[in-house]
Amino acid sequence: MDFPVIVTAIFGAFVVFGGGMGYVKAKSKASLIAGSITGGLLLLSAFLLSRGITAGAILAIVVSILLIGQFGPSLRKKFKVMPNLLVVILGFITIGTLVFSFFR
Repeated sequence: MDFPVIVTAIFGAFVVFGGGMGYVKAKSKASLIAGSITGGLLLLSAFLLSRGITAGAILAIVVSILLIGQFGPSLRKKFKVMPNLLVVILGFITIGTLVFSFFR
């Protein structure tokens, strides 16, 4: 399997898991819904990437940018490793991996 596929799938699984944890800890239905949707889109992106479909990379980059845009400002206001810092770091790693593999 290709490295960008693995990175995107790990990020997607982390986001789904984080949404579930947000629901368990804070009873936040919004976390569950948003985590399921964005994580599911990242997992779909990984599947598309594994099939060689370029739209998977574009979808993963867009979702990653949206997640960074959501969690980045929260990270600046209140430094929390979980989930803010991890989402931002994994988002940048995913974007970097996809962009690098796209121009390879």
